[in-house]
Amino acid sequence: ISLNDDTQRNVLKTKAVPGYNKGEYGCDRMEVLSRDGETKIPISVVYSNETMKKVKAGERVPLHLYGYGSYGSCCEADFDTTRLPLIKRGMIYVIAHIRGGGEMGRQWYEAPHGGKYLCKKNTFNDFVDVAKFLVDTWTTPEMLSCEGRSAGGLLIGASINQAPELFKCAILGVPFVDVAVTMTDSTIPLTSGEWVEWGNPNEEKYHQYMMEYSPMNNVQKGKTYPACWLTGGLNDPRVAYWEPAKFTATLRHANPNNENPVCMKLDLSAGHFSASDRYKYLRELAYDYSFLLDQLKLAN
Repeated sequence: ISLNDDTQRNVLKTKAVPGYNKGEYGCDRMEVLSRDGETKIPISVVYSNETMKKVKAGERVPLHLYGYGSYGSCCEADFDTTRLPLIKRGMIYVIAHIRGGGEMGRQWYEAPHGGKYLCKKNTFNDFVDVAKFLVDTWTTPEMLSCEGRSAGGLLIGASINQAPELFKCAILGVPFVDVAVTMTDSTIPLTSGEWVEWGNPNEEKYHQYMMEYSPMNNVQKGKTYPACWLTGGLNDPRVAYWEPAKFTATLRHANPNNENPVCMKLDLSAGHFSASDRYKYLRELAYDYSFLLDQLKLAN
Protein backbone atom coordinates (compact mmCIF):
# COMPACT_ATOMS: atom_id res chain seq x y z
CA ILE A 1 0.00 0.00 0.00
CA SER A 2 1.31 3.42 -0.92
CA LEU A 3 0.58 6.07 1.70
CA ASN A 4 0.78 8.70 -1.03
CA ASP A 5 -2.00 7.12 -3.10
CA ASP A 6 -5.43 8.13 -1.78
CA THR A 7 -7.20 5.69 -4.13
CA GLN A 8 -5.86 2.78 -2.07
CA ARG A 9 -7.55 3.99 1.11
CA ASN A 10 -10.99 2.94 2.27
CA VAL A 11 -12.86 5.36 4.56
CA LEU A 12 -14.63 3.26 7.18
CA LYS A 13 -16.10 6.05 9.29
CA THR A 14 -16.34 9.83 9.08
CA LYS A 15 -17.13 12.12 12.01
CA ALA A 16 -20.15 14.29 11.29
CA VAL A 17 -19.50 17.93 12.25
CA PRO A 18 -22.47 20.31 11.97
CA GLY A 19 -21.70 23.37 9.87
CA TYR A 20 -18.39 21.98 8.60
CA ASN A 21 -17.64 21.68 4.90
CA LYS A 22 -14.30 20.03 4.23
CA GLY A 23 -13.92 21.75 0.87
CA GLU A 24 -13.79 25.18 2.51
CA TYR A 25 -10.54 24.45 4.35
CA GLY A 26 -6.97 23.50 3.61
CA CYS A 27 -3.92 22.26 5.48
CA ASP A 28 -0.19 22.13 4.82
CA ARG A 29 2.97 20.73 6.33
CA MET A 30 5.96 23.07 6.06
CA GLU A 31 9.46 23.48 7.47
CA VAL A 32 11.06 26.53 9.05
CA LEU A 33 14.83 26.93 9.30
CA SER A 34 16.00 27.52 12.87
CA ARG A 35 18.55 30.11 13.94
CA ASP A 36 21.35 27.52 13.85
CA GLY A 37 21.01 27.47 10.05
CA GLU A 38 20.73 23.67 9.94
CA THR A 39 17.69 22.42 11.86
CA LYS A 40 14.38 22.37 9.96
CA ILE A 41 11.37 22.79 12.26
CA PRO A 42 8.15 21.18 10.95
CA ILE A 43 4.91 23.14 11.27
CA SER A 44 1.33 22.06 10.57
CA VAL A 45 -0.96 24.74 9.16
CA VAL A 46 -4.76 24.76 8.83
CA TYR A 47 -6.84 27.59 7.38
CA SER A 48 -9.94 28.49 5.44
CA ASN A 49 -9.48 28.82 1.71
CA GLU A 50 -10.81 32.39 1.85
CA THR A 51 -8.12 33.36 4.36
CA MET A 52 -5.36 31.81 2.27
CA LYS A 53 -6.59 33.76 -0.77
CA LYS A 54 -6.01 36.96 1.19
CA VAL A 55 -2.51 35.81 2.15
CA LYS A 56 -1.62 35.01 -1.46
CA ALA A 57 -2.86 38.48 -2.43
CA GLY A 58 -0.34 39.99 -0.02
CA GLU A 59 -2.69 40.69 2.90
CA ARG A 60 -1.63 40.01 6.50
CA VAL A 61 -4.04 37.93 8.59
CA PRO A 62 -4.40 36.96 12.28
CA LEU A 63 -2.64 33.76 13.30
CA HIS A 64 -2.64 31.48 16.34
CA LEU A 65 0.53 29.52 17.15
CA TYR A 66 0.40 26.45 19.39
CA GLY A 67 3.28 24.45 20.85
CA TYR A 68 4.37 21.97 23.54
CA GLY A 69 7.85 20.53 23.03
CA SER A 70 8.57 18.40 26.11
CA TYR A 71 8.79 14.77 27.29
CA GLY A 72 9.25 13.54 23.73
CA SER A 73 5.50 13.99 23.24
CA CYS A 74 4.16 14.48 19.72
CA CYS A 75 1.65 17.22 18.90
CA GLU A 76 -0.46 15.37 16.37
CA ALA A 77 -1.99 17.41 13.56
CA ASP A 78 -5.37 15.74 13.89
CA PHE A 79 -8.84 17.17 13.28
CA ASP A 80 -10.25 19.22 16.17
CA THR A 81 -13.62 20.95 15.98
CA THR A 82 -12.60 23.45 18.68
CA ARG A 83 -10.25 25.15 16.23
CA LEU A 84 -13.10 26.07 13.88
CA PRO A 85 -14.26 29.16 15.85
CA LEU A 86 -10.83 30.70 15.25
CA ILE A 87 -10.44 29.57 11.64
CA LYS A 88 -13.93 30.73 10.70
CA ARG A 89 -13.02 34.19 11.96
CA GLY A 90 -10.19 34.40 9.47
CA MET A 91 -7.32 33.06 11.59
CA ILE A 92 -4.63 30.65 10.48
CA TYR A 93 -3.94 27.92 13.06
CA VAL A 94 -0.35 26.66 13.28
CA ILE A 95 1.19 23.86 15.36
CA ALA A 96 4.97 24.15 15.80
CA HIS A 97 6.58 20.70 16.11
CA ILE A 98 9.57 22.04 18.03
CA ARG A 99 12.46 20.17 19.59
CA GLY A 100 11.70 18.55 22.92
CA GLY A 101 8.82 16.70 21.28
CA GLY A 102 9.15 13.39 19.45
CA GLU A 103 7.83 14.23 16.00
CA MET A 104 11.19 13.74 14.29
CA GLY A 105 12.42 10.77 16.29
CA ARG A 106 14.30 10.33 19.52
CA GLN A 107 17.08 12.74 18.55
CA TRP A 108 14.43 15.52 18.38
CA TYR A 109 14.03 15.05 22.13
CA GLU A 110 17.32 13.83 23.57
CA ALA A 111 20.55 15.76 24.16
CA PRO A 112 22.79 16.99 22.65
CA HIS A 113 20.71 18.38 19.77
CA GLY A 114 17.14 17.91 21.04
CA GLY A 115 15.20 19.78 23.70
CA LYS A 116 16.04 18.23 27.06
CA TYR A 117 18.41 18.82 29.99
CA LEU A 118 21.15 21.25 28.96
CA CYS A 119 19.75 21.84 25.48
CA LYS A 120 16.23 22.77 26.62
CA LYS A 121 16.63 26.28 25.21
CA ASN A 122 16.36 24.76 21.72
CA THR A 123 12.64 24.30 22.43
CA PHE A 124 12.06 27.99 23.08
CA ASN A 125 14.40 29.15 20.32
CA ASP A 126 12.57 26.98 17.78
CA PHE A 127 9.19 28.41 18.80
CA VAL A 128 10.42 32.00 18.54
CA ASP A 129 12.06 31.25 15.17
CA VAL A 130 8.76 29.87 13.86
CA ALA A 131 6.93 32.97 15.14
CA LYS A 132 9.43 35.24 13.39
CA PHE A 133 8.99 33.30 10.15
CA LEU A 134 5.20 33.67 10.38
CA VAL A 135 5.50 37.41 11.03
CA ASP A 136 7.75 37.73 7.99
CA THR A 137 5.34 35.83 5.74
CA TRP A 138 1.67 35.78 6.83
CA THR A 139 0.94 37.94 9.87
CA THR A 140 2.15 40.80 12.09
CA PRO A 141 2.98 40.98 15.81
CA GLU A 142 -0.32 42.80 16.36
CA MET A 143 -2.17 39.82 14.87
CA LEU A 144 -0.13 36.96 16.37
CA SER A 145 -1.27 34.97 19.39
CA CYS A 146 0.34 31.93 21.00
CA GLU A 147 -0.74 29.16 23.34
CA GLY A 148 0.63 26.30 25.42
CA ARG A 149 -0.48 24.21 28.38
CA SER A 150 1.51 22.76 31.30
CA ALA A 151 5.07 22.32 29.96
CA GLY A 152 3.70 24.18 26.95
CA GLY A 153 2.98 27.03 29.37
CA LEU A 154 6.69 27.02 30.19
CA LEU A 155 7.30 27.28 26.45
CA ILE A 156 5.04 30.33 26.15
CA GLY A 157 6.49 31.99 29.25
CA ALA A 158 10.06 31.55 28.04
CA SER A 159 9.14 32.68 24.51
CA ILE A 160 7.43 35.92 25.56
CA ASN A 161 10.40 36.64 27.83
CA GLN A 162 12.76 36.16 24.90
CA ALA A 163 10.70 38.17 22.39
CA PRO A 164 7.81 40.04 24.08
CA GLU A 165 7.42 42.32 21.08
CA LEU A 166 6.62 39.37 18.80
CA PHE A 167 3.17 38.53 20.19
CA LYS A 168 -0.08 40.38 20.82
CA CYS A 169 -1.72 37.75 23.02
CA ALA A 170 -0.52 34.70 24.96
CA ILE A 171 -2.54 31.92 26.58
CA LEU A 172 -0.74 29.98 29.33
CA GLY A 173 -2.81 27.03 30.57
CA VAL A 174 -1.74 25.63 33.97
CA PRO A 175 1.79 26.84 33.10
CA PHE A 176 4.94 25.32 34.60
CA VAL A 177 6.74 28.65 34.96
CA ASP A 178 8.63 28.48 38.27
CA VAL A 179 11.01 25.77 37.13
CA ALA A 180 14.00 26.24 39.42
CA VAL A 181 11.97 26.62 42.63
CA THR A 182 9.64 23.69 41.92
CA MET A 183 12.42 21.35 40.83
CA THR A 184 14.46 22.19 43.95
CA ASP A 185 11.65 21.19 46.33
CA SER A 186 11.70 17.40 46.45
CA THR A 187 8.79 17.36 48.96
CA ILE A 188 6.45 18.10 46.06
CA PRO A 189 5.21 14.61 45.02
CA LEU A 190 6.22 14.69 41.36
CA THR A 191 9.44 16.70 41.60
CA SER A 192 12.12 14.01 41.91
CA GLY A 193 10.55 12.03 39.08
CA GLU A 194 10.80 15.11 36.86
CA TRP A 195 14.57 15.37 37.24
CA VAL A 196 14.93 12.94 34.33
CA GLU A 197 13.32 15.61 32.12
CA TRP A 198 14.77 18.89 33.38
CA GLY A 199 17.80 17.82 35.39
CA ASN A 200 18.39 17.97 39.14
CA PRO A 201 18.87 21.61 40.21
CA ASN A 202 20.79 20.42 43.28
CA GLU A 203 23.61 19.97 40.75
CA GLU A 204 25.11 23.35 39.90
CA LYS A 205 25.17 22.93 36.12
CA TYR A 206 21.45 22.15 35.98
CA HIS A 207 20.51 24.86 38.45
CA GLN A 208 22.39 27.52 36.54
CA TYR A 209 20.89 26.41 33.23
CA MET A 210 17.34 26.40 34.65
CA MET A 211 17.82 29.92 35.98
CA GLU A 212 18.71 31.07 32.47
CA TYR A 213 15.33 30.05 31.00
CA SER A 214 12.86 29.74 33.91
CA PRO A 215 10.08 32.24 33.03
CA MET A 216 9.70 33.45 36.61
CA ASN A 217 13.35 34.45 36.78
CA ASN A 218 13.68 36.09 33.37
CA VAL A 219 10.83 38.60 33.07
CA GLN A 220 12.21 41.74 31.45
CA LYS A 221 11.52 45.18 32.88
CA GLY A 222 10.60 48.13 30.69
CA LYS A 223 9.17 45.93 27.93
CA THR A 224 5.71 45.78 26.40
CA TYR A 225 4.55 42.23 27.03
CA PRO A 226 1.60 40.73 25.16
CA ALA A 227 -1.80 40.43 26.77
CA CYS A 228 -1.62 37.26 28.90
CA TRP A 229 -4.36 34.87 30.00
CA LEU A 230 -3.19 32.39 32.65
CA THR A 231 -5.24 29.56 34.11
CA GLY A 232 -4.77 27.32 37.13
CA GLY A 233 -6.56 24.58 39.05
CA LEU A 234 -6.76 24.61 42.83
CA ASN A 235 -6.45 20.80 42.97
CA ASP A 236 -3.69 20.49 40.36
CA PRO A 237 -1.03 18.00 41.61
CA ARG A 238 1.32 18.60 38.66
CA VAL A 239 1.52 22.38 38.38
CA ALA A 240 0.47 24.03 41.63
CA TYR A 241 -1.93 26.95 41.37
CA TRP A 242 0.63 29.34 42.83
CA GLU A 243 2.84 29.05 39.74
CA PRO A 244 0.47 30.94 37.40
CA ALA A 245 -0.41 33.24 40.34
CA LYS A 246 3.25 34.14 40.94
CA PHE A 247 3.93 34.63 37.25
CA THR A 248 0.88 36.88 36.88
CA ALA A 249 2.09 39.05 39.76
CA THR A 250 5.65 39.10 38.40
CA LEU A 251 4.54 40.22 34.94
CA ARG A 252 2.40 43.00 36.42
CA HIS A 253 5.06 44.18 38.85
CA ALA A 254 7.87 44.23 36.27
CA ASN A 255 5.92 46.38 33.79
CA PRO A 256 3.22 48.33 35.67
CA ASN A 257 2.66 50.66 32.71
CA ASN A 258 1.99 47.88 30.22
CA GLU A 259 -1.38 48.61 28.63
CA ASN A 260 -1.93 44.96 27.66
CA PRO A 261 -3.89 43.12 30.39
CA VAL A 262 -2.38 40.25 32.37
CA CYS A 263 -5.22 38.13 33.76
CA MET A 264 -5.47 34.89 35.68
CA LYS A 265 -8.46 32.57 36.05
CA LEU A 266 -8.33 30.00 38.86
CA ASP A 267 -10.76 27.08 38.80
CA LEU A 268 -11.50 26.08 42.40
CA SER A 269 -12.70 22.59 41.47
CA ALA A 270 -10.31 21.57 38.66
CA GLY A 271 -7.07 19.62 38.56
CA HIS A 272 -4.37 19.64 35.91
CA PHE A 273 -6.59 18.69 32.98
CA SER A 274 -9.34 21.23 33.63
CA ALA A 275 -12.94 20.09 33.38
CA SER A 276 -13.78 16.48 32.54
CA ASP A 277 -17.41 17.41 31.87
CA ARG A 278 -17.79 18.11 28.14
CA TYR A 279 -19.96 21.19 28.50
CA LYS A 280 -17.82 22.68 31.27
CA TYR A 281 -14.75 22.09 29.10
CA LEU A 282 -16.40 24.04 26.28
CA ARG A 283 -17.26 26.86 28.69
CA GLU A 284 -13.66 27.01 29.88
CA LEU A 285 -12.43 27.04 26.28
CA ALA A 286 -14.87 29.85 25.54
CA TYR A 287 -13.15 31.96 28.22
CA ASP A 288 -9.78 31.39 26.53
CA TYR A 289 -11.08 32.21 23.07
CA SER A 290 -13.05 35.23 24.28
CA PHE A 291 -9.88 36.78 25.69
CA LEU A 292 -7.88 35.92 22.57
CA LEU A 293 -10.46 37.23 20.10
CA ASP A 294 -10.98 40.40 22.13
CA GLN A 295 -7.26 41.17 22.16
CA LEU A 296 -6.95 40.54 18.41
CA LYS A 297 -10.05 42.68 17.82
CA LEU A 298 -11.94 39.77 16.23
CA ALA A 299 -14.68 39.51 18.84
CA ASN A 300 -17.33 41.01 16.59
